[in-house]
Amino acid sequence: MSDVVPARRGLFAKYIGGMITVVTLVLVVNRGIDVWVSYQDTRAALSRIQQEKAIAAAQGVEQYVSEIERQIGWTTHAQWAAGSIDQRYYDFNRLMRQVPDITELVDLDGNGRERLKVSRVAMNVIGSDADWSEDPRFKGILDKRVWFSPIYWRRESEPYMTMSLARAGRRSGATVAEVNLKLIVDVINAIKVGKAGYAYVVNRDGRLIAHPDISQVLRNTDMARLSHVQAALRARQGSRDEAPRATVGVNLANQNVLSAAASIPALDWLVFVELPLNEALQPLYASLIQTGLLLLFGIALAAGAAWVLARHMIVPIRVLSAGAARLGGGDLTHRIAVRSGDELETLGSSFNRMAEQLQESYANLEHKVEARTQELARSVDELTASGEILRLIAGTPEDLRPVFQSILQHGTRLCEANFSVLWTIHGDVFRLVALHNIPPALASHLDQDMQSGPDTAIGPAMHSLTPNQIEDTRMSPAYIAGDLLHRAFVDQGGVRSMLSVPMVHQGELIGLLSIFRHDVGRFADKHVNLMSTFADQAVIAVENSRLLRELRTRSEELSESLEYQTATSDVLKVISGSAFNLVPVLKTVAETAATLCCAAEAALFLREGDTYRWAASVDSSNPFLDAVREQHFLPGRDSLIGRIALEGKLMQIEDVLDDPEYGRKDLAQQGGVRTLLGVPLVREGIMTGVMVLTRHHVEAFTDKQVEVLRVFADQAVIAVENVRLFTEIQEKSRQLELASQHKSQFLANMSHELRTPLNAVLGYAELLIDGIYGELPDRARGVLERMQSNGQHLLGLINEVLDLSKIEAGQLKLTLDTYALSAIVQTVVAATESLASAKGLKLKAVVAANLPAGVGDERRLAQVLLNLVGNAIKFTDQGSVEIVAVARGPTFEIAVSDTGPGIAAEDQTRIFEEFQQIDNTSTRRKGGTGLGLAISRRIVAMHGGALIVESALGRGSTFRVVLPVKVDKQQEAA
Repeated sequence: MSDVVPARRGLFAKYIGGMITVVTLVLVVNRGIDVWVSYQDTRAALSRIQQEKAIAAAQGVEQYVSEIERQIGWTTHAQWAAGSIDQRYYDFNRLMRQVPDITELVDLDGNGRERLKVSRVAMNVIGSDADWSEDPRFKGILDKRVWFSPIYWRRESEPYMTMSLARAGRRSGATVAEVNLKLIVDVINAIKVGKAGYAYVVNRDGRLIAHPDISQVLRNTDMARLSHVQAALRARQGSRDEAPRATVGVNLANQNVLSAAASIPALDWLVFVELPLNEALQPLYASLIQTGLLLLFGIALAAGAAWVLARHMIVPIRVLSAGAARLGGGDLTHRIAVRSGDELETLGSSFNRMAEQLQESYANLEHKVEARTQELARSVDELTASGEILRLIAGTPEDLRPVFQSILQHGTRLCEANFSVLWTIHGDVFRLVALHNIPPALASHLDQDMQSGPDTAIGPAMHSLTPNQIEDTRMSPAYIAGDLLHRAFVDQGGVRSMLSVPMVHQGELIGLLSIFRHDVGRFADKHVNLMSTFADQAVIAVENSRLLRELRTRSEELSESLEYQTATSDVLKVISGSAFNLVPVLKTVAETAATLCCAAEAALFLREGDTYRWAASVDSSNPFLDAVREQHFLPGRDSLIGRIALEGKLMQIEDVLDDPEYGRKDLAQQGGVRTLLGVPLVREGIMTGVMVLTRHHVEAFTDKQVEVLRVFADQAVIAVENVRLFTEIQEKSRQLELASQHKSQFLANMSHELRTPLNAVLGYAELLIDGIYGELPDRARGVLERMQSNGQHLLGLINEVLDLSKIEAGQLKLTLDTYALSAIVQTVVAATESLASAKGLKLKAVVAANLPAGVGDERRLAQVLLNLVGNAIKFTDQGSVEIVAVARGPTFEIAVSDTGPGIAAEDQTRIFEEFQQIDNTSTRRKGGTGLGLAISRRIVAMHGGALIVESALGRGSTFRVVLPVKVDKQQEAA
């Protein structure tokens, strides 16, 4: 009993342990797969949801900025810009009250001059006329209607952004707003990301713009130090259209978070949403807990079941163990008797049948073992051969010869063949690329390419794309038909059977693998399968080699293209940064062109009259360049520059020493120059210069290099044109500035030097006429009255000049108020009636009844009408002057007609220009500066109306004023 109990106890323990292990393994694997799938699905869903939240957050921030832009947008309408400065000041203050994010508003005119600034943090300024024309906030709207500045921080804490909006119309000015982005926190706080999640915004440098914790923003936090923010910024720079995927990272509080980002392209911002990883993976943690509980339950259940089953299996198993021990000891006559009625009884029967079979097969067991050993050895050999071929494919992807040779060697040996060949197909032609153990008598017949039809030995395999074998080559149709190659294999090579396996890639034949025997017979299926495997490996090798060549070619092309694009970008940067200094730009073009095109030297020559002179080149002490720096090149055939100047097209001299017309051979020999390439610099069809490249050896420049040089030539033309335009603009600006200074000085001097003493003279004359200093004789009184009249006339001329100056400077403002047109006409008639009577003219006024009340500047309209009536009386010697005022719908029409000499058609436009009258004689006789009509027309235009003339020589003139009854706002003077 002491020998049996330990065995029973060990088996019992094994049953229980085995049952528990199996159940545990099944449960662990099953739940592990479920957890993995659930983790992947949860991760994907969380990433998708997180990305959608990031996109929604980005849309919210973008909508916030768009709302500010919309609020500012109404100040960009042309009608708003034409309002008075007081109205704009009021509107700016109202806008800042409505939009607390805006801290400063600036009104700029079309030339970038500051007209108004309203600020929360600085003094308000009106009419400072500060120059913003070179400020990025003004220049940015010249290319696009809305411009956003990069984020900047005031007092190193509060994020700000500048927003510039262009007004309607060409160069109509802009509104510039400084926006405090601190209030974006309201938008960020409104974004809900789970329970503990949050959102924040960073600029393109990773600086924090908005965060639920406003203290982080005020500390100017650099979020780029976080790994997931860095990854999003890099992805943003590499692909501006694709949004970064959700990733796991560590936030500022050193917590693991699930982060997603979305971009705002218009602002170049990134919006991040982050959710603590514990909260994000909470469903997965719950699943893991459930899995653990199920695993414990399964283990307990398995232990109970194993306990019950083990107790009922001990006795039959002991019998089976004893019987198996006797059978194992060689007693094959013993039979096991088990009557349990279950699988153990079946197992005992199986042992008994096994013993019977062992008795029967014992005699030939050694023979079967030997056969199986040979089969296993062959399988190992085949696997070893395949492994060696695959190693060759991986180790020498470009050189296919070792791979093909190994395939033929192993195929010939393993398939018990005598020799083998491998063809590749090129179009309709088969070409021998590898052979193994070929008889010398046959080798001479395989040197040339061949074409194979369906009636040849390899034709069936080629056309069916399936393996094909011939058991007896002498009985095949190809041999009987007299196929030369087939007969060569049979007669010279001794071939009696052959197997051909096609090499097929994606349904297309690319080659053929053939093995041959000297004996008649059929190749076994295992040989066909093995050769098919080798054929597939050959296809892999061919395809790998082709893909590697394509990849290398593509990589070289991409590298070359990137190099060209980088060089072009560098040249454009130099052009942009040195737009007003031609030498560094041309030098950069020359150096870049020489580097990319593998040239020894590169130089640019610019046209000066009919000659071409050196302008820039690479830094080189080559005698060739040293000599050409001092030479002038004229159109002609003796030099490359001269030829291009004659024909105006790109030219190349592959070898200057062999060119009979080239007249600078001594210079070329001295500098070692052999190949020359010249590209014309052409602007609007006119040659402006030539770019020349040299090589010290004979080698023509490629078409790709020529195209690159054309691009650089165009960039050189741009640089030259930029310098020319800048020079012209500088000269024009200097002239305009000088003229403006003279004009301003003249007006200032006239204002101070003429008006003040003239007013004093008029005042003293009036005092004398009024008898303040005693009674004057009638003759002296008459002289003083004429002096006073002429002084008033002179004062009017000065006022006209000053009015014109105000209009041109945009400082003349209309005072819009209600007026009666009939009252204006009566005032003008009363003021000019004496002038008309003095000349014997009849002055008539016809005003329509029930005229509506108008809105405009009554004083300025009276000035216009007084000027027209005064001119009519001045230039009319006999007849009458008539004023007609009517209302036509929403407009007033006022006509002033006279019976004077009339105005020629060619003079009717000129009279509205400054300091112009009909002719010099009339001007001297009638007087005046020629400014009245120019000022009148501009005043009418500021009311939104028009002043036109209708006249003919000898028929008098009619000046017609058409203006709106209700003027809403002042228009710009034409």
